[in-house]
Amino acid sequence: MTTKAVIFDFDGVIGDTMQDNYKAWQIAFNAYQFNLDASEYFQLEGMGRFQIAQYFIEKYALNPNIKNEVVEAKEEIYKKINDFKIYNYVDEIFELLTNQHIKTAIVTGASKDRIQKYLSPKIAEQLTAIVTADDVKNTKPHPEPYLKAIEKLGVSATNCIVIENAILGIQSAKQAGCTCFALETTLSKEHLNEADLVFNNHFELLNHLKEYEF
Repeated sequence: MTTKAVIFDFDGVIGDTMQDNYKAWQIAFNAYQFNLDASEYFQLEGMGRFQIAQYFIEKYALNPNIKNEVVEAKEEIYKKINDFKIYNYVDEIFELLTNQHIKTAIVTGASKDRIQKYLSPKIAEQLTAIVTADDVKNTKPHPEPYLKAIEKLGVSATNCIVIENAILGIQSAKQAGCTCFALETTLSKEHLNEADLVFNNHFELLNHLKEYEF
């Protein structure tokens, strides 16, 4: 099937942000005497911020009334501590896809405000669609985020490749009917085995796309 679009997750795929996101969640939860485990958090990547807070509150029997406060604190802390940067070779990947006349989109569990603040104009102008946690009722692993992006792109799921780095994101993409490539930016290959292909880094992905028959 001909590939007509490539859809990217944001955190851990375009933006090298996951360590700063973890630190922000950790500080926010520490205020309520809860120590957030990094490996557990990374396996939840792709969920919306309110769903992440709810998950830890329910699992560890924390006060349910803190959810909104923790989420707001996390967002404010992230703004203060983040050292935002784009992964190496992301610009080259987008340039390659543009030259091949492949549509691109972003599907993320991040808030619309955070994406608007940190997404570079260079990448933004190449995108056909952006779907954030604020645009859907169900965040990853539900297929709704990717289905919404596919609708905006005006293509079939079978014509889409998704680039992910998270378990829930892969599940979302596959349930939506897309081919999914994964990057080992935050989780190792054994966590990403539901993806169609797994790449160690963006350089490997770029080289694969150079040889790919779109």
